[in-house]
Amino acid sequence: MKKINHKDINDQQLIDVRTQHDYQAGHIKNSLNLNPGNFEKYATYYLDLNQPVIFIVGSEEEGHLEELSESADELGFTQNNGYLLIDEVPKENLQTTETIPAEEFLNQSDDFILLDVRHPDEITRPAPENNLVNIPFEDLVNDYQSLDTSKQIVTLCGSGNRSTAAASFLGSKGLNPKVIEGGMKAIQEVGK
Repeated sequence: MKKINHKDINDQQLIDVRTQHDYQAGHIKNSLNLNPGNFEKYATYYLDLNQPVIFIVGSEEEGHLEELSESADELGFTQNNGYLLIDEVPKENLQTTETIPAEEFLNQSDDFILLDVRHPDEITRPAPENNLVNIPFEDLVNDYQSLDTSKQIVTLCGSGNRSTAAASFLGSKGLNPKVIEGGMKAIQEVGK
């Protein structure tokens, strides 16, 4: 897979495969955070198979590039442009994802939407009901426009992976969501 310079990015689809915490700490604008496991499961929901794809990796993920390239081929992506090493992108070109600790979220009084991106079939720990909207991550690409964008959107999943991916998608649509740190697991811990 060919290494790309950040200056050569134009209209390609940017897939940041780093961990949720690395993505939250600094990412390229309009990149979609799909870790290697989520890429296989959700890429065809969010990406155009006929548009060029660039994978954004950190030094830890470089070893997964061949596997990612094979996954992209198997899913039917016709143009794999290569990869970009995030460490080579100047810090001033990166954005961060806003997060909120579970305890702070549970104590907030602002007007917000709690967007639970878990599929209803997997919800074993119910989310707080205040301002709750459930749109499974695989449906968000089509249903995000139903959200009231005048309110702060706070994303939630089981552990924070998909809620970070959801926040990355919503951010690419011009919204500024927050991610609950640690997801439902953390909310449950705080609620004890």
